[in-house]
Amino acid sequence: MPVTPIPVGSLVFDCSALGPYLVDLPPRGMLGLLVERPGYPSVVGEILANQAGVGPKAGVTQEEVEAIMLDNAHIDDIDAILPAARKLVELLEESRAFYDNDRQRRVHAIANLIEGRARTTGVVELLAKYEKTRAYRSATGVKGLKTRKANKKKAETETPAPTTPPIVRAGTQ
Repeated sequence: MPVTPIPVGSLVFDCSALGPYLVDLPPRGMLGLLVERPGYPSVVGEILANQAGVGPKAGVTQEEVEAIMLDNAHIDDIDAILPAARKLVELLEESRAFYDNDRQRRVHAIANLIEGRARTTGVVELLAKYEKTRAYRSATGVKGLKTRKANKKKAETETPAPTTPPIVRAGTQ
């Protein structure tokens, strides 16, 4: 029985009917797999139309035809759910990024607030109490500074490759 297409944007859907034929390939397991190209439906139509009359004579077994039809049914069921699943993954990834950005900006703001408060009040103990927060906020900038310094030093120490004089052939001088 085909799965009813799930509206894109749905947050709840049941894929348990697909469970028996879902495949979890190993990493890079999709490399080399063949994919449907334009014209596939007419190829299947041709195979089905010829199966009763000349299929067995051509060596095409009924089991092969049934396997193709079963694969088609599995793909139809998966395709009914895939757009909604992709949209849900997109929503989850974007929501996570949104909230991660928010919490990172809040931590940065707190670190800046602590440093400002320590400066204006003269209570330098605040800096020690929030040492990890301030270091976390500054880590990206510190790393970038180290990288820029290393790149500058590398550029200063590299010498250009020696140029070779042009080859002058005998008798052309």
